[in-house]
Amino acid sequence: MRGVASLVMLAFAVLSCTNVAVQHAERLVSNGDLEGARAALEAERQREPEDVDVRVALGEVYYKLARNELDSLGDETAYLVYLERSVDEFVSALEIDPKDDRPHFYLAVMDAYRGDLPQAMRGFQNTRRLAPTGIAYTNIAEIYVYMGHRGKSRYFNTLGLRKGAPKSAVIFNEMLLKWKEGDVDGARSRFRTLKNQHPEMVRNINVARLPKAPEEFEDFAGYCCRSPACGPYLRDACHDLSLEVHDRELSKETILQELRIEMEKTRRLNELYEQRKELKIEIEPTEAPAP
Repeated sequence: MRGVASLVMLAFAVLSCTNVAVQHAERLVSNGDLEGARAALEAERQREPEDVDVRVALGEVYYKLARNELDSLGDETAYLVYLERSVDEFVSALEIDPKDDRPHFYLAVMDAYRGDLPQAMRGFQNTRRLAPTGIAYTNIAEIYVYMGHRGKSRYFNTLGLRKGAPKSAVIFNEMLLKWKEGDVDGARSRFRTLKNQHPEMVRNINVARLPKAPEEFEDFAGYCCRSPACGPYLRDACHDLSLEVHDRELSKETILQELRIEMEKTRRLNELYEQRKELKIEIEPTEAPAP
């Protein structure tokens, strides 16, 4: 299982394959060698262009490289290069196998990072339609936390637990809800449970691994508030802890290029799923329907 956060979103078993090159790349990523993983997966894609596992793994690596270029280095040009490559890999994976839920998950993670929660919700809805697992419901529950719909978040969190989501994912969402509601003691209690029993759950924000494992809830909150993929959605909660929120700051040109990438993604997905209407995949954002 792999912990990830779509803001802080947690995904499990996103990649589970026997491709040796993908497994090697995953080990490189775990050791912090994104460039090595990129090179290995690009070579494997050259050999096996129709391998969806390779496409998904490479898309994830490109996304992590994009995040690093923007968040750590402030290089908007390199960010856009890797962002476009990442989106292309995920859409290409869907063009190979329109029923694969993983690309929809990652595209939703990217939408959330860009600050487009309705688009992210659409992506997680599509993930749920293709793979209605418990974790798909808790992912939706987490997005509802950020959207401020606490009742809906609790509803989908409970559904997720009933449908087999790991208890740790449910506790994670409860931690966020308590924090957003101003119940910091409740958030601390749930953080301690996660740290002691499921430490990987608090090591990632939006698929980006934290530089150091948080020891206390305030450590995790600090990482969240400083992350443009998390803090802006919990602004009041961050301020209540006297923590500064970092927003994404992009040039007008970069914003326009992001829009161009998004429009091309939408065009390709519309074209794909217009031919596969039986899958009931929604390209436009809508509210998550009751199951």
